Amino acid sequence: MKLLRLPIYAALALALVPGPALAERDGREDMTVLGFVEDVHVGKLGLEMKGKLDTGADSSSVYGRDVKVYKKSGKDDWVTFRLRGKNGRTVRYDQDVRRFALIKLKTGGTIRRPVIHLPICVGGVRGLAEVNLADREDFEYDILIGREFLASRVLVDSASTFIADDECNVPERD
Repeated sequence: MKLLRLPIYAALALALVPGPALAERDGREDMTVLGFVEDVHVGKLGLEMKGKLDTGADSSSVYGRDVKVYKKSGKDDWVTFRLRGKNGRTVRYDQDVRRFALIKLKTGGTIRRPVIHLPICVGGVRGLAEVNLADREDFEYDILIGREFLASRVLVDSASTFIADDECNVPERD
């Protein structure tokens, strides 16, 4: 196989030829650029939490307090838990469990966590996220948004924080 060798000025000229931007070529023109840390509005009430947008995580995770799994009508798994926002406000939830996830621990082994659906909004981007309930007390961020939510919606600027232009309109409280 013979390598094509171009003088450096020819290679630079080819690199500068106008053409569609990368974002336009691969369908990313409609995606929102956000920092790796943003305010995340969770649930129907839009509880504000400081969250990490983590492209290294497959799924999303939220710090659920007082998590209790129980059987509803003797057959379906349900879970009751509380979420606490940045301002200390707490919201209690009672929802059906979509499934259970086995999460690998850094120390080895796995832990079984309930997975629910939660509406979330970050930087004006809304969607229903599949979220596992975790004890994140030792973590800096109460919610972690993984690739399942971010894909096809958000590009993450890993050098930036709190750069969201669009806000999530949340319902007013009484």
